Formats: sequence, structure tokens, C-alpha cells
Amino acid sequence: MRTFFVETYGCQMNQHDSELIEGQLRRQGLEPAPAVGEADLVVLNTCSVRDKPVQKIISRIGALGRLNPAATIGICGCVAEQEAERLLDRSPAVGFVIGPGQTARIREAVRALTQGERPVLTGFDAESEHGFTTIFRKSETRGMVTVIEGCNEFCTFCIVPYTRGRESSRRLTEILDEIRDLASSGVREVELLGQTINAYRCPESGAGLATLLEAAAGVEGLLRVRFITSHPRHFGQDLIDVIAGHPKVFRYLHLPIQSGADPVLARMHRRYTRAEYLELVGRIRRAAPDINLSTDIIVGFPGETEDDFAATIDVLERVRFGQVFAFGFSPRPRTPAARYRPRVAEEVVSDRLQRLFAVTDRISRELNEELVGRVVEVLIDGDSRRDPTHWQGRGEDNRVVNFPKTGREAVGDVVEVAVERAGAHSLAGTISGGAVRLPVIAP
Repeated sequence: MRTFFVETYGCQMNQHDSELIEGQLRRQGLEPAPAVGEADLVVLNTCSVRDKPVQKIISRIGALGRLNPAATIGICGCVAEQEAERLLDRSPAVGFVIGPGQTARIREAVRALTQGERPVLTGFDAESEHGFTTIFRKSETRGMVTVIEGCNEFCTFCIVPYTRGRESSRRLTEILDEIRDLASSGVREVELLGQTINAYRCPESGAGLATLLEAAAGVEGLLRVRFITSHPRHFGQDLIDVIAGHPKVFRYLHLPIQSGADPVLARMHRRYTRAEYLELVGRIRRAAPDINLSTDIIVGFPGETEDDFAATIDVLERVRFGQVFAFGFSPRPRTPAARYRPRVAEEVVSDRLQRLFAVTDRISRELNEELVGRVVEVLIDGDSRRDPTHWQGRGEDNRVVNFPKTGREAVGDVVEVAVERAGAHSLAGTISGGAVRLPVIAP
């Protein structure tokens, strides 16, 4: 076994786990294959949050078998934790199964493969922990850092507590060491990760996310620090003060509401009301008026009425989120909501989603159009997806900005862009000043 290929499904946590997987496999002497059809080992790092994930992965295994019948397939991530040994039974091509709590043991799994074994490593009691130096970072400009794993909320629709376990926070000093290492390598923006990140508590000092955020923003060489995902009921004034008061803290906040109707929120076990959410948004906006808010919405949760859906639309109109991530309800195994009735008909869910997206796209476009004529500071990520003669980057509020290259700037530079056009999902403009090339801090 000489080459590997990693396919990633799901959220930032899975993307970061894939960086760990690739780093571990490289340390074992394997090289990345140029294409999935040329790999000896194909790792599927999976997500089971929505939309029949097991069927999708089984379908992908079948497709890989036709494309590359000699390859061994490894299943990692949340589907691996959920299905465990059943994945081995479904296909002889599956060589190992590793849950999120055991990702750092992938080299052990590969060694077992060479001895003719088909290991299943699940659960949340990993025997060894990985050092951050083993992570293979995908981006030159941005680095992801896990600060808390798992979740204790047990929202009735969510499988995360079952696939990623209970909350477990890393030591603050260890997190800061990783951030300093990233800054010394030229990374300019750090994204702190956790399923419920504002539940973070340092196991040594008891420090919360506000303390960590302020310390991270003080690391020399960093330009920006952001974090995801927050739960509304863990949002204290100390966190609001840091967001409002520190110039390096991103002007973007993802704050899922899931529904704008109190009866639905109660059935979801979110443990806040519509009024409490709106009051929190008001406090955040008063402290940081320029912040760009995004949210998650579940449409068609069991028992959702047309009035409930209208209440959600009303919240969207009141708050005016810059981005909204909306999905139809998808029952997950082991979750209470999978048993809830009555179910909302699929055609009703589809209709509501289309109506919701019409509202959110209009609001996003209106908010973006307010930026036309302004100059925004953009960190260059790389080539624009649509046009290699343009750069793509993000502003301090997480908005995507595309602009023509001049030949005087490079990935990792910070430029001022005059915004000339706005759509629902991005901005476009031209560079209005010279590029700022930040110095690399010696380790």
C-alpha cells in the first residue's frame, strides 16, 4: 500500500479531521494519489447529520469498486461511529472503520490491514492523542484548531452526541501552542472549532471561550480569529465584549436558531425561546453593529405548522442574516425526533424551503448591496473558482470577495478592495491600494 486519497463529507470538524488523517498517513510513508481512481487506499471521512448518509456512503463504495476495484476503502467519521461493524458486513472492500473519537489511530488501522485484519475502532476513549504537528494543513492562509469535541445539549434532532460523544475541552495552553505554531508558519487566520464551542472550559484553569478568544487574538502574526459553532444559551456578556472590543476577532458570528417558533424550539429541546434569541441578537448588535450574522434553520420539523413556519420567516426578516443554512428535517437514528409525529409531507417541506430561500437570498443581496461603494479589507485565499485571472478572498465579516489580479499581490496578502458589484452570495470589485504582505514570525 503506497498511495491514498481522502474524500471529506460534512462540516469544518470533518474537514479538520481529514487534515489529521492525511498527516498521519503521510507520516506512515504513504503518498497522496493524484486521483481517487489511482489510490491504493481510499478514505471516506463521513458525516451523518442529514440526508440518508449510510445509503450515500454505500453507494459511493459501489462506485469506487467499479472505478478502482483494487483499492481498499477505509470509513472514518460519524457514519463509521454510527454503523461500526455493519459497514464491514456491507462490503468486502471496506478494510477498516474508525469513529471520530479514534481518528488519531488511523496508522494503527493501516498496520492492521497489512496483517490481514479489518479493524473497527469506535468509541471515545482513544488510547493515544495526536500532536498538532502531525496535521497536514490544506490552506496557506487559514488554519483550523479544535478546542472542544462532542456535545452535551442533546437536541432531539441531532446525532452529534451519539457520534462524537460528550463535551471534552482541550487545555488552553495546548490550544495557544498550536495557534502560535500556525502563526509562525505564515497562517493569518485561525478558526476555532467545536460543536458547541461557547461551552468550552479549560480543564486546568476553567477559562471559557472569551478568555481563549482574547488570548488567541493576542498571538503575534495573526490577523484574524474566528470561531464556530455557538449555542445561543451559552452566550455570555464576556464573549460579546471580546467580539465587540478586539479588532482581530472576526466580524462574523454563526448563531443557529433552528426555528422561529416556540413550540418547535421546545420539541427540539433547544432550551431558549424566540424572544430570548432575539434579545441576544439585540445585545450583540448593540455592541458590534457591523457584525455579519449567519444561522441554521430546520424546515419541516415534526409537527411544524404553517404558523410555525411563518414565525421562522418573521425572525429572518427581523434579524436579517447575511447567510442562512437551511435544510429539511432528516430523522437520525437514536434521536428522539426520529419517533416524533406528525411528519410534515415532503412536498410541503420542499415548498417551504423554496419560500425560505427566496427570502434569505433577497436579504443577503440587500445586505451585500449596502457594501457597494465601500472599501473592504480582504485576505487573499487563492484563485477565484470561476476565473483564474481573479483572486478570491474573504473580508473581516466572512463575505466572499472576488477581484482581478494585478500581478503585485499573492496568496496570504491583505488588500483593500473597492466593492463594485454585489450578489446574494459574494462581492466583486477591484484593488484600491497596495497589498500588505505580513511578516512571517520566526518559531
